[in-house]
Amino acid sequence: MKLKNLFSATILAALLLAPNADAYEKIDKMIAQVDEDVILESELERKIKQAKQTILARGGQLPTDDVLRKELLEQLIIQSLQWQMAQRAGMQVQPAELQQFANQIAQQNGMTLDQFRLQLAQDGIPFEVFLDDLRKEITTTRFREAFVARRIQISEKEVESLVQAMDSQNQIEYHLGHILISADESADEQTIANAKQLALDTVTRINNGADFSAVAQEVSASPDAKEGGDFGWRTEESMPTLFADVVYYMNTGEVSRPIQSPSGFHILKLLEKRGEQQHLVQQTNSRHILIKPDAITTSEEAQALLTRIRENVLAGNADFSEQAKKHSDDPGTANLGGELGWNNVGIYDPVFEQTLASLAIDEISPPFQSSFGWHIVQLTGKRESDQTDEMKKQQAARILQQRKFSEEVENWVREIRDEAYVKKIVEEEDA
Repeated sequence: MKLKNLFSATILAALLLAPNADAYEKIDKMIAQVDEDVILESELERKIKQAKQTILARGGQLPTDDVLRKELLEQLIIQSLQWQMAQRAGMQVQPAELQQFANQIAQQNGMTLDQFRLQLAQDGIPFEVFLDDLRKEITTTRFREAFVARRIQISEKEVESLVQAMDSQNQIEYHLGHILISADESADEQTIANAKQLALDTVTRINNGADFSAVAQEVSASPDAKEGGDFGWRTEESMPTLFADVVYYMNTGEVSRPIQSPSGFHILKLLEKRGEQQHLVQQTNSRHILIKPDAITTSEEAQALLTRIRENVLAGNADFSEQAKKHSDDPGTANLGGELGWNNVGIYDPVFEQTLASLAIDEISPPFQSSFGWHIVQLTGKRESDQTDEMKKQQAARILQQRKFSEEVENWVREIRDEAYVKKIVEEEDA
């Protein structure tokens, strides 16, 4: 019976090709010393058999035994070096976790673990050998990923460049509002200064709540002023470069600072975006008071104190913020009046999250207990946050990490190989 979809094709295919159980009872010949470890003849033979089967299954041409033996011995040396480094770092796979991986492999092959063990035995593979190789594979993989990841540096500029490249492929379109405060480049300094100040004042008006369309009709010298400054839908390629360099970094609803050109000062508002997948996240704004039971304050006393605080706040006899500063045991928010700020839904303790979700705006919850202690919480706001830009940056960073990982693994492998003590006994004897 042939196994498929295994945790590591290298490990398990090699094991399945073991000639028979008697091979494990023979005394192995040491063929290489790698720092404090040794590589045995049986390990190399299993790897050679597995490699030959893989090559033939793909319709490839087998290299000579000498070439194959040298290449695979080198692979075993690298694996040994990584395993030893992982051991020195104290990286381990707990027995229960190893058992879980073994169960998953059995399930992937449509078997129970007992059936899987029986199949291994029928193929001449001791279960202990399978577990030992599986343990090494898991440990080595985790160590390599963690160690190499620390060597990889990704700059903000690299992330931004990749995001821009991804956006250009997606042909994102921007719906813009536009205001022009006229000031010809040939005008005197005072005229230009006055125009700049008017542009700054206009941005302030809009940010303070003035309607962009109405303000555009009032002050803009652009031909689109009569349409309320509607600049239409534009791609980066179809808008002035001066605009594209600014718009790319704007969020929906954001108003730009004045942009100077030979015609004067331009003000842009990003009304909408299309052509990209939006990542909208629900957020809540809240504040709370935490009382932690301890050797002095019992759980019942903590609950009773919060009940009194809540009643006084609801009756108008106390201020929530002042009560938080006076009583809260949360060191991060007590001095802020209990303010937690805007946060994504789902980041809090489950009980805290459930309580917050049940509240109306400005409602204060009754006392409840979470894993941190007793709380009362007031929901002060809800909103939908567009985190598309952050999502794209995270995606770009992951892509860059993956690109650099393979290259850095190769560099690291060369380094540890050059620094290691390796004695290939088999080659010396053949010589």
